[in-house]
Amino acid sequence: MTDSATPTPPSKPRSALSGWLRFLRLRTHAKSFLNSTGLARSYRENRPVDAAGEPLPWLNYSMIRLLDERLHDGLRVFEYGSGYSTLYFAARVHSVTSVEHVGEWVAELGRFLPANVALEAVGPGPDYIQAPTKHNPFDVVLVDGLDRVDCVKTALTAITAGGVIILDDTHRPEYQALLADLRQQNYKTLTLFGPKPTSIIEAQSTIIYRSHNVLEL
Repeated sequence: MTDSATPTPPSKPRSALSGWLRFLRLRTHAKSFLNSTGLARSYRENRPVDAAGEPLPWLNYSMIRLLDERLHDGLRVFEYGSGYSTLYFAARVHSVTSVEHVGEWVAELGRFLPANVALEAVGPGPDYIQAPTKHNPFDVVLVDGLDRVDCVKTALTAITAGGVIILDDTHRPEYQALLADLRQQNYKTLTLFGPKPTSIIEAQSTIIYRSHNVLEL
């Protein structure tokens, strides 16, 4: 018997001790998800890093895996919201331009940024939302800061023909109407699921794109 409404084969009974030992392997086995992704380390240190302590964006691990595979040093990235993602992108792409509304964080993070990063403190409002339009079009825009709906709409005008937008936290209901509207405009959306570094809760991130895009989706 199972709790599922769909008939399934019975499970093989497992003793309480066996179940506990297998649970412990999640924490101790080098290839368990907790360890191979760095989730355990990030949770312990309360910062988004991989198993080796290298910076990760605060996106779900499915999205991070896709970016690991598809990013390359010919891409230009813009970020609404700066942090560990800035360091992550900087190690993989040609250049990163970021805006951040917390001035103290800009001053702190600035000490760690490589030469291919331009970071600016911009307060909430039109200047923040319109920030990417002051530059040549970008290949990737990450929307993970303030006023995300308006930032996505602006980003649509600030990407290259094959550019993509990544909108984080699309499990939040307020973004569903935006994504539905973009699909009506013939944009494609790909939503990826999973926990983020430092968290055990499932989150969603969505890529907004057209055919023949820089991530080859």
